[in-house]
Amino acid sequence: MKFILPILFFAVACSTKEKYDVSNFFDPKSSDSIRTKIVTFLFEAPPYTKMKDRFAMQHYPYYASIASRFSIEKFFIANDGTHFFYIIRPAPSPTQKRGVGGHFKLSGKNEIIEFREEFVTPILPESEVKQKGLFLFEEMLKGNLKEYLKMESYVQWPNKISYYDTTTYEWKLKPEMIP
Repeated sequence: MKFILPILFFAVACSTKEKYDVSNFFDPKSSDSIRTKIVTFLFEAPPYTKMKDRFAMQHYPYYASIASRFSIEKFFIANDGTHFFYIIRPAPSPTQKRGVGGHFKLSGKNEIIEFREEFVTPILPESEVKQKGLFLFEEMLKGNLKEYLKMESYVQWPNKISYYDTTTYEWKLKPEMIP
């Protein structure tokens, strides 16, 4: 009997593992690599570098050095190979964060392709970013995200005047909004 309880506890603990945990899909080293690659798409270019040049391999060490400030909160790989993510990123205030949800695929060379940010939260306290982000992430997986993108307390981008440019991988003003 004294051996059954620990085994039962271990079995329950393993079966309730977070289904959207990145460790379900990647070992720690690969997870760090994926996070760094995602950060390359999400973050600004290294100093003295144009945004269009940020993907050059020479900049990988820069992104690797800042990637620890980002956390992959939710991750899921669909049957078609689409990798969905929800990542929490730093904000100007140390007590607040911002969340980003989106998806991509991996090429045969393990490089990110077809990257797209679907939503960016406003800058919020971390607990609120986590709660709102989980909701948006799950709706993104269900294909129901569009109806929630108008909720300004949940989503800063996209909004009425912006769109995500999948060529430059940046949020931009809609052309009709530029005077």
